[in-house]
Amino acid sequence: MRHALRAAIGVVALTLTGGASAEARGALDYVAPQGLPVLPVTDGARVTVTWYGVTTLLFDDGETKILIDGFFSRAQFESLDDLAAPDKDHIAAMVQSAQLTGLAAITPVHSHFDHAMDLGEVALATGAVVLGSPSTANIARGAGVPEERIRLAENTLTATFGAFKVDLIRSAHAPLVDGGPPIPGTIDAPIMPPARIGDWKEGGSYTIVLAHPAGTALVQGSAGYVEGRLDGVTADVVFLGTGGLATLGREHASAYHAEIVAATGTECVVPIHWDDFTRPFGEVIFGGDEREMAWLREFAAESGAGGNLAVLPFAQPVDAFANDCVAGGGP
Repeated sequence: MRHALRAAIGVVALTLTGGASAEARGALDYVAPQGLPVLPVTDGARVTVTWYGVTTLLFDDGETKILIDGFFSRAQFESLDDLAAPDKDHIAAMVQSAQLTGLAAITPVHSHFDHAMDLGEVALATGAVVLGSPSTANIARGAGVPEERIRLAENTLTATFGAFKVDLIRSAHAPLVDGGPPIPGTIDAPIMPPARIGDWKEGGSYTIVLAHPAGTALVQGSAGYVEGRLDGVTADVVFLGTGGLATLGREHASAYHAEIVAATGTECVVPIHWDDFTRPFGEVIFGGDEREMAWLREFAAESGAGGNLAVLPFAQPVDAFANDCVAGGGP
């Protein structure tokens, strides 16, 4: 069963544990990829980013907040047919502890459950606008988000919130199953949880670019790419999804690095989606393969881009545009 789920969802070293914890002030357990430093907590940065596991990232400039994914529930499941639903109590606790009231926008990297299952409930609790694909829109509609607070992306979408400009650029999911995404397809009607894990279909994957006067961040939540799609896009920091890279192999990983990291000219790469998302919220355990991080170093040396790597602490704010990726220099 575990092997089948690895293939279907693209999680390396998946352990089928679950459940949610209301603890949000710090990691219950934190095991980072070997050899990578953890970025220091920052007070007073112009723009901060806070990581809550998987690819949930909160960007905050003190006036406007943008949330990527907003996945706080940790569903227990044994197969794609098992039922799951947002943990409303835990989401309410997170809205308070993460100070999400007044959130401007929420947007997922794609519509799988481990990215988008909670977004409708988060939007309802915070007043946020939902940005995303038609599949994402149907997740929001199922939660009761008003239509005027849903903005659709097909291939691209640009929206401005305060000093942030948010661009969604159509990309590709890591091709983990028969050359395509796990749980493929689109969500063609509102999802009314509880629903099958497999009902949260991929629905189209996006590169998310957040431009701010303080800098530009690029979020690539899944280890896929479209050749040449990011030509002309630059970034000060790339938050790089690494889940499944070892499964896909070194050749794919090299091309991924070239299309996402080298193409944008960044020096700072922050791996995300490296943790086992089936653990309880707050347990941050490396769920990948150490070859993935070793490859990123090799590709940086070969290309001259992305030479500074570090990971984020859990539920703690970090300077979003720390150009060297870690105080005092690179790893």
